[in-house]
Amino acid sequence: MPDSPQSFNGNTDKSTDNGGAVPYSGSPLPQQGADSMQPGASPNGLANPPIGNSSGPIQGNPFPVMGGNSQSPDSGGNHRSVGSRPERLSACCVTALVLGVVGTVLSFIPIVNNVAAVLGVIGVVFAIIGLVGVVKGKKRGRALTIAGAVLSVVAIVITLAMQSSASKAFDSASKASSSSSSQSQSAGKQNAQPTKPESKSSAGKQDTEGDLKRAHVKIASAVRSGNDYNNAQTVLVTYQWTNKTDDNQAFETLLNAKAFQNGQELDMAIYSQPPQGYDAQSALAQLQPNAQGTATIGYVLKDNSPVTVEVSDLLTVDGSPKVMHIYNL
Repeated sequence: MPDSPQSFNGNTDKSTDNGGAVPYSGSPLPQQGADSMQPGASPNGLANPPIGNSSGPIQGNPFPVMGGNSQSPDSGGNHRSVGSRPERLSACCVTALVLGVVGTVLSFIPIVNNVAAVLGVIGVVFAIIGLVGVVKGKKRGRALTIAGAVLSVVAIVITLAMQSSASKAFDSASKASSSSSSQSQSAGKQNAQPTKPESKSSAGKQDTEGDLKRAHVKIASAVRSGNDYNNAQTVLVTYQWTNKTDDNQAFETLLNAKAFQNGQELDMAIYSQPPQGYDAQSALAQLQPNAQGTATIGYVLKDNSPVTVEVSDLLTVDGSPKVMHIYNL
């Protein structure tokens, strides 16, 4: 059977006798070679993406990123990060910070720092709640949470320290007050019993004149004087003393002079018109070492009972020497 030419997309090709095979009538196979490739086509027959300036802009991202924080345009055409950290700040974090700051400021004020301790506890609770939200990724504000928690704890610690120091000071004051009252009661019992002055006693008491640790003191006199500014009767006591220290000292800064009636300490008198023999500055005038001086102090009388005058060192302990004398006015 003779071969006949076949039309193949405008190209003429001759088929051979291959066992009666039917000539291929489909799409022509692409020719191999650089000259046979069309612009924009790849060797495998697929269209290549445009390179450089194309006829139109590329919309969107033709190669989406797999995994991680990808970006997608919103309704306004702006790109936002998908899976980024939350935008909202934790309200608990801010609350904890505010409570911590306020509590720390108030913790230094006595009595008011009780409120500071409560604010500190509440601030710690809010800080814990805020930190849980930050760790789960629902909120942001880790730094604020930590700062609030630290300030709240500081407020609690300062409040406890202030309360402890105030309690110790109150206990010391109460002990000093109780010891002073017991000494006054013991002095009243001694005045109630008729006794004669003695030069020295076993308890370190010296009558009228004697040596103390830092001065030599003599109770020169105790006489009734003019009334004070409140028109109350007074007694004027005159002291003669010698400075035994190595520094300049004043009577009131070195010695403790008191007067008692019926075991009760008498208040110092304040005169509107200074009486004769009274010098308000004499007790404050300083003396050089080994110098002698005179100090006058007035006391307000309670009644006409005898007056006991005592002089001791300003800072004394039990058994310290003192100079004393009882005067019947």
